[in-house]
Amino acid sequence: MNRVKGRNTLFRFRQQAAMNCTFDAFMPGTDSDPDPTRTYETYLNTFRSNAEEAGRLLFGAAFNVQSSAIAKVEGDVFELLEAGAFWNAAAAWNRFMDSGQWSSSAYVCPEGAVATPTRKVAIVKLPRGYDATRLFKPEVRGSIQAFDHALHLRGMELGLSSPDIVGVRLPYPLPNAMKCFLDGVDSLNEQNLVFLEGAHRLLEDMIDGAGFLFAIAVKRTTRSDRLYQPLFEANILKYLIEFVLKGAAFRFYAHLNSFDGADVEGHYRAASLISLIRGGTPTKAVDSLYLALRPRDSAQSILNDLPLFPV
Repeated sequence: MNRVKGRNTLFRFRQQAAMNCTFDAFMPGTDSDPDPTRTYETYLNTFRSNAEEAGRLLFGAAFNVQSSAIAKVEGDVFELLEAGAFWNAAAAWNRFMDSGQWSSSAYVCPEGAVATPTRKVAIVKLPRGYDATRLFKPEVRGSIQAFDHALHLRGMELGLSSPDIVGVRLPYPLPNAMKCFLDGVDSLNEQNLVFLEGAHRLLEDMIDGAGFLFAIAVKRTTRSDRLYQPLFEANILKYLIEFVLKGAAFRFYAHLNSFDGADVEGHYRAASLISLIRGGTPTKAVDSLYLALRPRDSAQSILNDLPLFPV
Protein backbone atom coordinates (compact mmCIF):
# COMPACT_ATOMS: atom_id res chain seq x y z
CA MET A 1 0.00 0.00 0.00
CA ASN A 2 1.06 3.61 -0.62
CA ARG A 3 3.78 2.53 -3.04
CA VAL A 4 6.60 4.95 -3.79
CA LYS A 5 6.17 6.40 -7.26
CA GLY A 6 8.79 5.16 -9.71
CA ARG A 7 10.02 2.34 -7.44
CA ASN A 8 9.26 -1.37 -7.61
CA THR A 9 9.77 -2.10 -3.92
CA LEU A 10 6.96 -3.80 -2.02
CA PHE A 11 8.23 -2.93 1.47
CA ARG A 12 9.80 0.05 3.21
CA PHE A 13 11.38 0.28 6.65
CA ARG A 14 9.47 2.27 9.20
CA GLN A 15 12.61 3.79 10.62
CA GLN A 16 11.11 5.12 13.83
CA ALA A 17 9.38 1.83 14.66
CA ALA A 18 12.57 -0.11 13.98
CA MET A 19 14.59 2.22 16.22
CA ASN A 20 11.99 1.93 18.99
CA CYS A 21 12.33 -1.85 18.84
CA THR A 22 16.12 -1.67 19.15
CA PHE A 23 17.01 1.36 21.28
CA ASP A 24 13.88 1.94 23.42
CA ALA A 25 15.67 1.04 26.67
CA PHE A 26 19.02 2.86 26.31
CA MET A 27 20.96 5.51 24.41
CA PRO A 28 23.92 3.93 22.58
CA GLY A 29 27.35 5.01 23.78
CA THR A 30 26.10 6.85 26.87
CA ASP A 31 25.62 6.30 30.61
CA SER A 32 22.33 4.42 30.08
CA ASP A 33 24.00 1.91 27.73
CA PRO A 34 24.86 -1.45 29.40
CA ASP A 35 28.02 -1.52 27.22
CA PRO A 36 28.82 1.97 25.90
CA THR A 37 32.04 0.73 24.23
CA ARG A 38 30.17 -1.01 21.40
CA THR A 39 30.68 -0.01 17.78
CA TYR A 40 28.25 1.56 15.35
CA GLU A 41 28.40 -1.69 13.36
CA THR A 42 27.17 -3.63 16.41
CA TYR A 43 24.22 -1.28 16.94
CA LEU A 44 23.36 -1.13 13.22
CA ASN A 45 23.58 -4.91 12.81
CA THR A 46 21.11 -5.34 15.65
CA PHE A 47 18.85 -2.67 14.17
CA ARG A 48 18.92 -4.39 10.78
CA SER A 49 18.34 -7.92 12.11
CA ASN A 50 15.45 -6.78 14.34
CA ALA A 51 13.68 -5.14 11.40
CA GLU A 52 14.28 -8.05 9.02
CA GLU A 53 13.10 -10.60 11.58
CA ALA A 54 9.94 -8.54 12.15
CA GLY A 55 9.34 -8.50 8.38
CA ARG A 56 9.72 -12.27 8.09
CA LEU A 57 7.46 -12.82 11.09
CA LEU A 58 4.73 -10.53 9.78
CA PHE A 59 4.86 -11.30 6.04
CA GLY A 60 6.66 -14.63 5.65
CA ALA A 61 8.08 -15.48 2.24
CA ALA A 62 6.55 -12.37 0.68
CA PHE A 63 8.87 -10.11 2.70
CA ASN A 64 11.67 -8.60 0.63
CA VAL A 65 13.51 -5.34 1.31
CA GLN A 66 16.28 -4.33 -1.07
CA SER A 67 19.74 -3.74 0.36
CA SER A 68 19.78 -0.16 -0.98
CA ALA A 69 16.67 0.64 1.06
CA ILE A 70 18.31 -0.75 4.20
CA ALA A 71 21.50 1.23 3.54
CA LYS A 72 19.52 4.47 3.18
CA VAL A 73 17.82 3.94 6.52
CA GLU A 74 21.08 2.96 8.22
CA GLY A 75 22.60 6.28 7.15
CA ASP A 76 19.81 8.12 8.96
CA VAL A 77 20.15 5.88 12.02
CA PHE A 78 23.92 6.47 12.13
CA GLU A 79 23.29 10.22 12.23
CA LEU A 80 20.74 9.84 15.03
CA LEU A 81 23.11 7.65 17.07
CA GLU A 82 25.76 10.36 16.74
CA ALA A 83 23.28 13.09 17.68
CA GLY A 84 22.08 11.19 20.75
CA ALA A 85 25.60 10.61 22.05
CA PHE A 86 26.54 14.25 21.38
CA TRP A 87 23.47 15.45 23.28
CA ASN A 88 24.38 13.43 26.37
CA ALA A 89 28.02 14.48 26.24
CA ALA A 90 26.96 18.14 26.04
CA ALA A 91 24.56 17.65 28.97
CA ALA A 92 27.42 16.23 31.07
CA TRP A 93 29.55 19.25 30.10
CA ASN A 94 26.78 21.68 31.03
CA ARG A 95 26.24 20.12 34.44
CA PHE A 96 29.99 20.36 35.05
CA MET A 97 29.91 24.04 34.05
CA ASP A 98 27.36 24.67 36.82
CA SER A 99 28.66 22.39 39.58
CA GLY A 100 32.36 21.79 38.94
CA GLN A 101 31.66 18.06 39.47
CA TRP A 102 31.87 15.58 36.58
CA SER A 103 28.80 13.33 36.70
CA SER A 104 29.16 11.03 33.68
CA SER A 105 30.70 7.55 33.81
CA ALA A 106 30.64 7.05 30.02
CA TYR A 107 32.63 10.22 29.25
CA VAL A 108 35.79 11.71 30.69
CA CYS A 109 36.01 15.35 31.72
CA PRO A 110 38.10 17.12 29.04
CA GLU A 111 41.62 18.03 30.08
CA GLY A 112 41.87 21.72 30.92
CA ALA A 113 38.09 22.22 31.28
CA VAL A 114 37.23 25.04 33.70
CA ALA A 115 33.77 25.08 35.27
CA THR A 116 32.20 28.36 34.10
CA PRO A 117 28.38 28.70 34.02
CA THR A 118 28.57 31.04 31.00
CA ARG A 119 30.12 28.34 28.77
CA LYS A 120 27.27 25.88 28.39
CA VAL A 121 26.68 24.42 24.93
CA ALA A 122 23.99 22.75 22.86
CA ILE A 123 24.77 20.12 20.21
CA VAL A 124 21.69 19.49 18.08
CA LYS A 125 20.71 17.73 14.89
CA LEU A 126 19.29 19.93 12.11
CA PRO A 127 16.59 18.78 9.64
CA ARG A 128 17.50 18.34 5.99
CA GLY A 129 17.24 21.61 4.10
CA TYR A 130 17.00 23.65 7.31
CA ASP A 131 18.20 27.26 7.21
CA ALA A 132 20.82 27.27 9.98
CA THR A 133 20.77 31.08 10.13
CA ARG A 134 17.35 30.82 11.86
CA LEU A 135 19.27 30.00 15.05
CA PHE A 136 20.80 33.49 15.14
CA LYS A 137 19.24 36.43 16.96
CA PRO A 138 17.15 38.63 14.62
CA GLU A 139 19.74 41.42 14.51
CA VAL A 140 22.48 38.92 13.60
CA ARG A 141 20.33 37.25 10.97
CA GLY A 142 19.57 40.71 9.59
CA SER A 143 23.27 41.15 8.71
CA ILE A 144 23.19 37.90 6.76
CA GLN A 145 19.94 38.84 5.04
CA ALA A 146 21.37 42.22 4.00
CA PHE A 147 24.43 40.45 2.60
CA ASP A 148 22.22 37.94 0.74
CA HIS A 149 20.05 40.73 -0.63
CA ALA A 150 23.09 42.58 -1.99
CA LEU A 151 24.08 39.40 -3.85
CA HIS A 152 20.50 38.87 -5.05
CA LEU A 153 20.44 42.34 -6.60
CA ARG A 154 23.38 41.24 -8.73
CA GLY A 155 21.70 37.97 -9.69
CA MET A 156 23.76 35.85 -7.32
CA GLU A 157 23.42 33.94 -4.06
CA LEU A 158 25.76 32.37 -1.52
CA GLY A 159 24.07 28.97 -1.65
CA LEU A 160 24.11 28.07 2.05
CA SER A 161 23.44 24.40 2.77
CA SER A 162 22.48 22.91 6.10
CA PRO A 163 25.04 20.99 8.19
CA ASP A 164 23.88 17.78 9.86
CA ILE A 165 24.71 18.74 13.46
CA VAL A 166 25.72 22.06 15.02
CA GLY A 167 27.22 23.16 18.31
CA VAL A 168 26.33 26.55 19.77
CA ARG A 169 26.97 28.53 22.95
CA LEU A 170 23.83 28.70 25.08
CA PRO A 171 22.59 32.08 26.37
CA TYR A 172 23.46 33.08 29.92
CA PRO A 173 21.58 33.08 32.19
CA LEU A 174 19.96 29.94 30.81
CA PRO A 175 16.24 30.49 30.05
CA ASN A 176 13.84 28.04 31.69
CA ALA A 177 12.87 26.66 28.29
CA MET A 178 16.50 25.57 27.82
CA LYS A 179 16.97 23.74 31.12
CA CYS A 180 16.55 20.51 29.14
CA PHE A 181 20.09 21.00 27.82
CA LEU A 182 21.32 20.04 31.30
CA ASP A 183 19.68 16.62 31.15
CA GLY A 184 20.72 13.51 29.28
CA VAL A 185 18.33 11.57 27.02
CA ASP A 186 18.24 7.98 28.22
CA SER A 187 16.92 6.17 25.12
CA LEU A 188 15.78 6.49 21.53
CA ASN A 189 12.15 5.64 22.21
CA GLU A 190 9.42 7.39 20.23
CA GLN A 191 9.12 10.38 22.56
CA ASN A 192 12.87 10.99 22.74
CA LEU A 193 13.28 10.64 18.98
CA VAL A 194 10.71 13.37 18.44
CA PHE A 195 12.46 15.51 21.05
CA LEU A 196 15.94 15.16 19.51
CA GLU A 197 14.62 15.82 16.01
CA GLY A 198 12.95 19.05 17.17
CA ALA A 199 15.37 20.37 19.82
CA HIS A 200 16.85 22.91 17.36
CA ARG A 201 13.60 24.90 17.61
CA LEU A 202 14.51 25.82 21.20
CA LEU A 203 17.55 27.68 19.83
CA GLU A 204 15.88 29.69 17.10
CA ASP A 205 16.44 33.48 17.44
CA MET A 206 18.69 32.88 20.47
CA ILE A 207 22.31 32.62 19.25
CA ASP A 208 24.64 35.59 18.72
CA GLY A 209 27.37 35.79 16.08
CA ALA A 210 30.10 34.50 18.39
CA GLY A 211 27.91 31.71 19.69
CA PHE A 212 27.98 29.49 16.61
CA LEU A 213 30.91 27.25 17.59
CA PHE A 214 31.04 24.33 15.17
CA ALA A 215 29.24 22.17 12.64
CA ILE A 216 29.54 18.44 11.97
CA ALA A 217 29.00 16.68 8.65
CA VAL A 218 27.94 13.07 9.30
CA LYS A 219 28.36 10.37 6.62
CA ARG A 220 27.75 6.64 7.02
CA THR A 221 29.38 5.68 3.71
CA THR A 222 31.88 7.38 1.45
CA ARG A 223 31.60 8.28 -2.23
CA SER A 224 33.97 10.62 -4.03
CA ASP A 225 31.14 12.80 -5.34
CA ARG A 226 29.74 13.29 -1.83
CA LEU A 227 32.99 14.47 -0.29
CA TYR A 228 32.65 17.96 -1.72
CA GLN A 229 29.47 18.83 0.18
CA PRO A 230 31.22 19.15 3.59
CA LEU A 231 33.97 21.23 1.97
CA PHE A 232 31.36 23.57 0.51
CA GLU A 233 29.49 23.83 3.82
CA ALA A 234 32.71 24.46 5.74
CA ASN A 235 33.86 27.28 3.48
CA ILE A 236 30.45 28.98 3.35
CA LEU A 237 29.87 28.80 7.12
CA LYS A 238 33.37 30.02 7.93
CA TYR A 239 32.94 32.95 5.55
CA LEU A 240 29.56 33.89 7.07
CA ILE A 241 30.59 33.59 10.69
CA GLU A 242 34.18 34.83 10.58
CA PHE A 243 33.86 37.51 7.88
CA VAL A 244 30.23 38.66 7.50
CA LEU A 245 29.38 38.40 11.21
CA LYS A 246 32.90 39.12 12.52
CA GLY A 247 32.38 36.16 14.86
CA ALA A 248 34.80 33.95 16.74
CA ALA A 249 36.85 31.16 15.16
CA PHE A 250 34.51 28.48 13.86
CA ARG A 251 35.38 24.78 13.58
CA PHE A 252 34.06 22.25 11.08
CA TYR A 253 34.18 18.48 11.64
CA ALA A 254 33.57 15.59 9.27
CA HIS A 255 32.53 12.34 10.98
CA LEU A 256 32.59 9.36 8.63
CA ASN A 257 31.82 5.76 9.54
CA SER A 258 34.21 4.54 6.82
CA PHE A 259 37.03 5.91 4.70
CA ASP A 260 36.71 3.10 2.14
CA GLY A 261 35.91 3.87 -1.48
CA ALA A 262 37.48 7.32 -1.80
CA ASP A 263 40.58 9.34 -0.96
CA VAL A 264 38.93 10.94 2.05
CA GLU A 265 42.09 12.17 3.74
CA GLY A 266 43.36 13.63 0.46
CA HIS A 267 40.14 15.56 -0.20
CA TYR A 268 40.04 17.01 3.30
CA ARG A 269 43.51 18.47 3.13
CA ALA A 270 41.85 21.35 1.26
CA ALA A 271 42.58 24.79 2.68
CA SER A 272 39.90 27.12 4.02
CA LEU A 273 39.27 29.83 1.44
CA ILE A 274 38.63 32.49 4.08
CA SER A 275 42.00 31.70 5.72
CA LEU A 276 43.73 32.16 2.35
CA ILE A 277 41.94 35.46 1.72
CA ARG A 278 42.80 36.71 5.20
CA GLY A 279 46.48 35.86 4.79
CA GLY A 280 48.89 34.66 7.41
CA THR A 281 48.89 30.98 8.36
CA PRO A 282 46.34 29.04 6.28
CA THR A 283 44.02 26.53 7.93
CA LYS A 284 41.99 23.60 6.65
CA ALA A 285 38.36 23.98 5.59
CA VAL A 286 37.52 20.78 7.52
CA ASP A 287 39.37 21.25 10.79
CA SER A 288 39.02 17.66 11.92
CA LEU A 289 38.38 14.50 9.89
CA TYR A 290 37.22 11.75 12.25
CA LEU A 291 36.71 8.04 11.61
CA ALA A 292 33.59 7.44 13.70
CA LEU A 293 33.57 3.83 14.88
CA ARG A 294 31.89 4.14 18.31
CA PRO A 295 29.29 6.70 19.42
CA ARG A 296 30.93 7.10 22.83
CA ASP A 297 34.31 7.87 21.25
CA SER A 298 32.74 10.25 18.70
CA ALA A 299 31.11 12.24 21.49
CA GLN A 300 34.30 12.23 23.59
CA SER A 301 36.26 13.65 20.64
CA ILE A 302 33.89 16.63 20.51
CA LEU A 303 33.98 17.03 24.29
CA ASN A 304 37.78 17.16 24.22
CA ASP A 305 37.64 20.13 21.84
CA LEU A 306 35.20 22.27 23.86
CA PRO A 307 37.99 23.91 25.93
CA LEU A 308 39.49 25.16 22.64
CA PHE A 309 36.77 27.78 22.15
CA PRO A 310 37.84 31.05 23.78
CA VAL A 311 34.35 32.57 24.09
